[in-house]
Amino acid sequence: MKKMLKIVEIAWLVVSAISVIEIIRLAFENRFTQTFYLFVGCFFLGIFMFYFRRKQRIKYEERANQQEQ
Repeated sequence: MKKMLKIVEIAWLVVSAISVIEIIRLAFENRFTQTFYLFVGCFFLGIFMFYFRRKQRIKYEERANQQEQ
């Protein structure tokens, strides 16, 4: 279970990284369309979800460690 939570965190970072690449590509092409703003939103969502899921994983691990003791 712990591995899966870590994989989900990394997946959100990948979403953010892909979004940054697309934001840069669209910005260099001066294409500030809805697609550009969609990727900006995905970037911020990915960063937010990474920290949110990380906090949840840490709490889960703390609870699991307390139950083992």
